[in-house]
Amino acid sequence: MIIYDYSGEPLCHQKIVPGNTATALSADCIQYVRKRLDFDDGDTELTVGSWIVGATNGAIAKIVEVNADTSTWTNNTGYLILDSLNGIAFQNDEEIKQAGAATAANVNGLLKYWDRDYPYKGMMAKSILVSVYAQTALVNCFIGGGIPDQTALVGVPMVANSSIRINDINAIKNFKVIDYVSGSASTVQVTFYF
Repeated sequence: MIIYDYSGEPLCHQKIVPGNTATALSADCIQYVRKRLDFDDGDTELTVGSWIVGATNGAIAKIVEVNADTSTWTNNTGYLILDSLNGIAFQNDEEIKQAGAATAANVNGLLKYWDRDYPYKGMMAKSILVSVYAQTALVNCFIGGGIPDQTALVGVPMVANSSIRINDINAIKNFKVIDYVSGSASTVQVTFYF
């Protein structure tokens, strides 16, 4: 029999492909926030639950709410409420792609904090699940918050298909990951529980 423990509501998710740079977790995932992103020149229907990517610099977020005229998507305008932001800012006038598809709309302005009340607003993550999907990654979760280092091989190596749950908020805030070997392209997925 497998016994599961309840770790809280899984509200945020972050994909990290660190490369040769020690990469931390997004502050917008560690502490749950939602942000508003205005858009214009809508081409494709934007849908709740979908992931969007900024075509210019790789900003990523999940759509929580869509506020637009849904009768037509040709040249549509409106705004999105987002969570799971990866810490990279969307740029004004950049193209937004939805679920890896062609352009869905253009960013119109900058991200704004969504100051209305919503569940879990401002709450810190209780727990994270770190899963490595490709190549070995070095993480710092057991080395006193130091930065993982490829040259000295400082850090805990996590091979592909391995995972770890971290329940300490200080370890979550100080978490960093880097490729175990330069250029190996590890892929790490992190789910945040509240």
